[in-house]
Amino acid sequence: MKKIILLFLALTTGMLAKAQQTLYAENFESNVKAVSDGYMYSFVPSTKAGKWNGGVDLKTAGNANINLRQGWGDGFLLKIESKGAAVTIPNINVAGFTNLNLSYEFVVEDAGDAVVPKIEASIDGGASWVTLPTVASGGKWSKETKSVALPSGNYKTISLRMNPNTVNANAIMFDNFIITGKQ
Repeated sequence: MKKIILLFLALTTGMLAKAQQTLYAENFESNVKAVSDGYMYSFVPSTKAGKWNGGVDLKTAGNANINLRQGWGDGFLLKIESKGAAVTIPNINVAGFTNLNLSYEFVVEDAGDAVVPKIEASIDGGASWVTLPTVASGGKWSKETKSVALPSGNYKTISLRMNPNTVNANAIMFDNFIITGKQ
């Protein structure tokens, strides 16, 4: 009987070890005060006090402004305007994990049609970028959760870059970036 129980525990432990684990989670909340739906904070990333929830600082080219828009209650969304700078999450630690996936929520502001978000990934610290195969979603204030596979391989870090919407003038917004992987 003990052998059967030990075998069962070993199999269960083995299955749990191979399950997807959360490696990074960022919901773009900050140390700013919630005011009202639609309220927006604009600031340069280097002035944010403390770390972001995912523990990795957000970056923009030339430390350009980043926008956080309050919506759906007291939470904030990362708002990227069509004229705005891309926002980068550099060097997320994924060492020892494979089968990486990114899930995120996506919204297009105002009456904008659904667009394909341009999210890029880099496995070499930002020296080169590959566009992820995202799909259209988020038209006209529709907040949708999407998932996409990240580049396969065995590497230590991955960086993500969210680019402005070039299809029309409507801003795009992101929330709840979660990277999972298997060990």
